[in-house]
Amino acid sequence: MIRRIFFDLTHYFCEPLVREAALDEIPPETRAAKGLMVLFVVIIIPVLIAVFFLLRFLYKQTLGKKLETTVIEDYKREAAELEKSGRYVSAAAVYEKKLKDYRMAASLYERGRDYNQAAMLYDLLGSPDKAKEMYEKAGSPEDAAEVAIMEGEFDEAARFYDKAGKKADVAKVMQQAGKTIYAVKAYREAGDYKAAALLLKSEGMYKEAAEMFGFHLHDRKPGPLLADDFFTYALMLEKAGDVQKATEVLAELERAVPERRDVKEKLQSFMPPFVEEDIPEGKTSLRSFIRSGRIEPKYSLKLWVQMLKGLQEAYRNGWPSGMLSPDGIAVDAKNNVSFVRKKQHQVYAPPERLKGLVPDESSDIYSAGVILYEMLIGNTEGLGLARVIDTVEDVPEWLDEIVVKCLKKVREDRYETIKDVFTDLKTLSKGVTDSERMSG
Repeated sequence: MIRRIFFDLTHYFCEPLVREAALDEIPPETRAAKGLMVLFVVIIIPVLIAVFFLLRFLYKQTLGKKLETTVIEDYKREAAELEKSGRYVSAAAVYEKKLKDYRMAASLYERGRDYNQAAMLYDLLGSPDKAKEMYEKAGSPEDAAEVAIMEGEFDEAARFYDKAGKKADVAKVMQQAGKTIYAVKAYREAGDYKAAALLLKSEGMYKEAAEMFGFHLHDRKPGPLLADDFFTYALMLEKAGDVQKATEVLAELERAVPERRDVKEKLQSFMPPFVEEDIPEGKTSLRSFIRSGRIEPKYSLKLWVQMLKGLQEAYRNGWPSGMLSPDGIAVDAKNNVSFVRKKQHQVYAPPERLKGLVPDESSDIYSAGVILYEMLIGNTEGLGLARVIDTVEDVPEWLDEIVVKCLKKVREDRYETIKDVFTDLKTLSKGVTDSERMSG
C-alpha cells in the first residue's frame, strides 16, 4: 500500500518535469533546477512516510496504550460496580460487549438468570455440558438437544426432545443412533405410523411393518392421492406372507384407480398357474344337480348357504376369487361343499371382468347369484332379462330380492362381502323387506 502511494506521488510530481525536460526548447539551467526538484521529491516522500509510521508507533506504545488501559480499567470498574449492586445481567453485558471476556460474562448471565444468553456463551466457549444445563434451565430443551446432537450424545438429545414433547424428533434421533425399536416406539407415540412402518420394513420386520402401515391407513379409502401408500401396504402384506389380504388391498385400489398398471400386474402375479382339477371321488359336482332340472327353493337355499360358508373358509386358506362356477363346486352326501379348480364359464363371470378388473369377493358374489338363479329356475336363459319370481311361483319375494342384489352389474351396487349376504338373509327371511326397513 505504501509502495503504491509512493509510486503515485512520484508519478504525479515527476512526470510533468520529465516531460518538460524532454523538450528541446527548455534552457539547460531550467532543466537542472527541475531535475533537482524531482530528486528532492523522490527523497522527501519516503522520509515523510517513515516519520508518520514512527510517530504512530510511538503514540501507541505510550499515550495510546495508556489511554486504552484507562478505558479498559473504566469498563472493569463499571462492571464491578454493576456486579456489586446485584445487576448481574448488566455487568455481564459489559464483560461480553466491551471487555470481550466471555467466560466472566457467561458466569454473570447465569447468576442473573439470563440462562439463554449464558447458554449461548458457554456453547461458544466449548462448554457443552454447561450450555445444556443453561438451556434446560431456560426452558429450551430443544436447544439443549441440538447441543447434545453436535456432541454425538443421541440418548441425551432424545431425553431433551422428549421433555419438549417432540416425539417425532425423539424418533429421528433414535433412528440416527441406530436404535430402531426405540425409534419405532417414538414414531408411534407421535402418531407417525407410516414412518414407523417404513423403519420396520428397512429392518426386514415385514409383519410388524404391515401392521403399523395398516394403522396409518385406518379409516382411509384408496384414491389417486393415497394410491402409492396402499400399493406399499400391499407389498408389505405380501412380504409378511398375507397374500390374501394383499390381494384384497390391491383389488380395492384397482377399483379406485383403474389406470394403475402396476396394480394390475401385481394382482396378476398373485394368480397361480391354472391347472384344472377333477372332482374328488365320493363327491358330486353342483353341475350334476342342476342338470337334473330346477332344485326346490328350500333345498337350493340350503345348498347355496353351504356353498357361501365353504367359500369363506376357502378364502382363509388362500383360495382366489374369480373361479366360482357349478363345475368347480363339489358336494358330498352330507351337503358339505368344497372347491376344485375349473375354468369359469363366461356366464358366471362378473361384468367387471370384461373391463380387465381383478376379481374380488364381490365378484364371487355375482357368480354365486348366477348359480342360485340357475338352481331355482333350472337354467340361465333368462339371466338379466327376468327375475326369478317372474318365472317360478314358489320362490319367496325376499329370496328373489337377494338374487337381484347379487346380480347387480355395478360392483359397488351389489353385496361387498358374504357376511353382508348372510345379514340380509337373516333379516329378509323374517319377512322384513328393504322398503320396510327404510321406512322404519
